[in-house]
Amino acid sequence: MWAATYRVAQGLSKAATPGVRGFIGYLPRNPQNSRMNGLIQSLQNALALDHAGEVDAAVTLLDTMAGDVPDDGSYQKMVGLLYQRLGADRQSIDFLTRAAAHLPEDPEVHLGLGYHYMDNAAPEAAVAAFTEYLVLRPEDAHGLSFRGRCHEITGALQEAEADLREACRLAPIDPEPRLHLGCVLLRLGQHDDALDMFREARQLEPENILAEIGLRRATAMRGQGVPPQRGTGARPATVVCVKQGTKYGPEYVNRLASMVRRHTTLDPRFVCFTEDTEGLTPDIETAPLPEEGLQGWWNKVALFKSDLNSVEGRLLYLDLDVIVTGSLDPLLRYESSFTIMDNDYVPGFNTSVVLFEAGSYPKIWEDFTPDIAAKTGGDQDWVSLCVPEADLWPDGWCVPYRLRAVQGPPEDAKVVAFCGRPNPSEYPAPWIADLWK
Repeated sequence: MWAATYRVAQGLSKAATPGVRGFIGYLPRNPQNSRMNGLIQSLQNALALDHAGEVDAAVTLLDTMAGDVPDDGSYQKMVGLLYQRLGADRQSIDFLTRAAAHLPEDPEVHLGLGYHYMDNAAPEAAVAAFTEYLVLRPEDAHGLSFRGRCHEITGALQEAEADLREACRLAPIDPEPRLHLGCVLLRLGQHDDALDMFREARQLEPENILAEIGLRRATAMRGQGVPPQRGTGARPATVVCVKQGTKYGPEYVNRLASMVRRHTTLDPRFVCFTEDTEGLTPDIETAPLPEEGLQGWWNKVALFKSDLNSVEGRLLYLDLDVIVTGSLDPLLRYESSFTIMDNDYVPGFNTSVVLFEAGSYPKIWEDFTPDIAAKTGGDQDWVSLCVPEADLWPDGWCVPYRLRAVQGPPEDAKVVAFCGRPNPSEYPAPWIADLWK
């Protein structure tokens, strides 16, 4: 469960390189070479900073010593994997590519390249890298599982199913390939088979919240086939967002409001729920937070109160760290009582873009407790458990940055969501400068 949760927060990089500390121990050493010993110590220090949550400091430290890395595949692999773990994509691919030239038969290099390409919206290249890895380690469930996930992203669902079934066979006590196979089976409309996979995952790990989410979703979808796409003739929704605390500055609200206005012909009402209006442009309507004392994403749960006071009717909620890339008119007029993003990483939903009727799902708030906050991975897990029957946005309308939009927004995309790092303010891709303003 925790590995999957990491991937939601950090892309694949954090979970992809759990053995970095071990790899450092295998680097060539020379007691008489102070330069190499200093380099190894710097790698260890960078890893320690990462474990302490000081990711930016760890990247800065690696950057200062990157020029001293010798023309040695082992060192280049290690630095590349560590950069990858830290989410520094540009530096990571540079070192991993050089490592692959030195170490073409090293499976970890190909695995690292596969993670990089998957994390950077190049799933076909990722399939090729994972295939190279599987040539060297043909019975590795991990490689099969990730190649299957790449096939799913490209829409090759039968190939995804085949890889994930083989991963399940090779890893009989690992719930994770079963969770991902369950997701693929849901996409294929094979709800009974998906139920079996999620049941197996829960049997292997009874407290796995993702298995429970999958079970509820598969049960809700059972017998429905592939849901039809709904119409876009409903009355326009009010756009709402939430700013609490200091994680996101006022520029995120200002730019979100600007993007909304530029990408719709419907002139929707835009309301920001916040406890701090400083820095917001005067044309942004604000309202108090729906509930005091909540931190971060848990403020979204309070939007489902039976009486939201400041707004009513249909609401389109947008996270602050999304980029609007296409017309919002179809989302604002989508004919549904509850529509949400699918989660490309794990079973369940992504709450970055949600359409709902104010006050129509009060149990999301009424049943929420501090104990639930402690047991779930975030508001996404809780909403997934509460509304397993939710409609999904049509495929390609709302997509995650890392898996689907690093190279540019897909043709049909209306909204690109950022899950963890990087943030839009880091301008991790050239196209962002043209739209995030």
